[in-house]
Amino acid sequence: MQCTFLLTLLVLVAATLLAQECSGDMPDLSQGWVCRTGDDARWADRDLDDADWQPIEVGKPWEEAGLGEYDGFAWYRLRFRIPESLKDDADFQTYRALKLQLGKIDDVDRTWLNGEIIGETGTFPENYAGAWTALREYRVREELIRWGEDNVLAVRVYDGGGGGGMYEGPYGIGVVSWGDFFSIAIDLGRGDGIFPEEDSFEINAALQNATPRSLTGTLCWQVANDEGAVLLEAVEETSVKTDGTTDGACVFSPETPGFYQVTCIFTPESGDGKVTESMLLGYRPEDIRAPLTRQPDFDAFWANTLSTLAKIDPQFEMIRHADGDTDTHELYTVKMRSLGNIRVAGWYEKPKAEGTFPALLLLPGYSQAMGPTKTSDPIAVLSFNIRGHGNSQEDVSGEPADYWVRGLDDKEAYFYQGAYADCVRAVDFLVSRPEVDESRIAVAGGSQGGGLSLATAALDRRVSLCAPDIPFLCNWEKYFKVTNWPELDQWVEAEPGRSWESLLRTISYFDALNLAGRITCPVFLGLGLQDDVCPAATIFAVYNRLDVPKSYRVYPNAGHWVDPVHQAEKREWLLRNLGSEGVSDGDGT
Repeated sequence: MQCTFLLTLLVLVAATLLAQECSGDMPDLSQGWVCRTGDDARWADRDLDDADWQPIEVGKPWEEAGLGEYDGFAWYRLRFRIPESLKDDADFQTYRALKLQLGKIDDVDRTWLNGEIIGETGTFPENYAGAWTALREYRVREELIRWGEDNVLAVRVYDGGGGGGMYEGPYGIGVVSWGDFFSIAIDLGRGDGIFPEEDSFEINAALQNATPRSLTGTLCWQVANDEGAVLLEAVEETSVKTDGTTDGACVFSPETPGFYQVTCIFTPESGDGKVTESMLLGYRPEDIRAPLTRQPDFDAFWANTLSTLAKIDPQFEMIRHADGDTDTHELYTVKMRSLGNIRVAGWYEKPKAEGTFPALLLLPGYSQAMGPTKTSDPIAVLSFNIRGHGNSQEDVSGEPADYWVRGLDDKEAYFYQGAYADCVRAVDFLVSRPEVDESRIAVAGGSQGGGLSLATAALDRRVSLCAPDIPFLCNWEKYFKVTNWPELDQWVEAEPGRSWESLLRTISYFDALNLAGRITCPVFLGLGLQDDVCPAATIFAVYNRLDVPKSYRVYPNAGHWVDPVHQAEKREWLLRNLGSEGVSDGDGT
């Protein structure tokens, strides 16, 4: 997944610096890894015998490195030596620590060195929250280092769907410097990174110096829009005492509501490196107004699509899996026919108790394989796989995972016409079940699943609640201005007659921006402010088109994920509005 221009530049600079730091006598941490699927706490032990573990290449998804189409837990281990010469490094003599970088891991990790936890990113199930776009950098205390002998890294990884594992570097370990003990904290406005002021806003930053000496230098401010255009640059002289904090401020007057990349760079007068902090901040996002891109036959297209779907016999089939039952639910595979007579499927958890129950339809992220939630709540749950996903690949392959360019030449053949119809067919199944109260059907999902949730609520008024997180498929024209997708350029260039205009015309029929006005149920939405996969500007463009009871939560430090606390808050919202004693809180990301 690609970053905005400014963030990409900062990541490249950081990677270059790390590569310089880890050259010379530094061990190469990109080679020699072994891996094992499953989960066992003993695999963190330094003295574990891992000789029979599978060698694996890092820097690519584990699906491409020998594990195949695997989702779930796996562990990576690496043995390496740290040269004793590092003990003589001046910075090490001062700070007594090293720093470890493990790049990006899909989705969640917890990392040990020599049997001691040194860091983790994301949240494992039961409160699963992926963090696959976050760079992992962990500090290693001196007392954990085994000089001149084997050190053992153990990385516990969980992947909930799609690609998984240690898929992108850099991989290195180096001596910390003053910059690792100097931080810049950019003010978050009302607390979530949103500034609701009418005309301008003052951006504040706190400079924290935990080094053993006072630092004098310059603080450079840069503000750019989310398309990379620099709108303001300012420099101020500043100094920060040891173990002290100094505040800096910059006043910025945006011309329009939107999202702005704020970057602060502190450079000491010694010229010995610099510290950079960059955050996307929102200015009056609820005032963003994106024009609709609906074609004249938009409504007719969807009326015809749904009419065609209704004529297809769903042939619902339920296959019991008693070995997957819980104390409260029976487990079934559910199969059905959708648009084009395509076979699709999912996992249905039916309450064992008598009566009627609310139902929750969970929809998959991009290439995610949905599975049972193991819920204990008194609710029916359908974890559904649209065509090409999970157990819905009998007629539509999941490989290659190029869903958003499949059939893009023609709206009548585009992948998401069938995918959206699949979701409506899943609602048909729930309504057909005697244990389901058809007036209480909720839909939820994350990323692609968030976009599918919005589309399902727009196309099917039987949906009574919609809870999308970090939704994909939103405001395409803006989307392609703030992100970079080389495969779309390749698609346009592959055939004569293709153009960006024709591409945008086709996908306008599937843009949640154009569908939002059809949604009639309450919506509860979560997003990560630093998300460069599903940018906040595209999500708010859709949110602001909703004319229903609605609310949102912004997580200011999150990328393409939401904080674990969001799952609990979403669960409470669903519980309250479904009128049930409990609901499932699991959804795809």
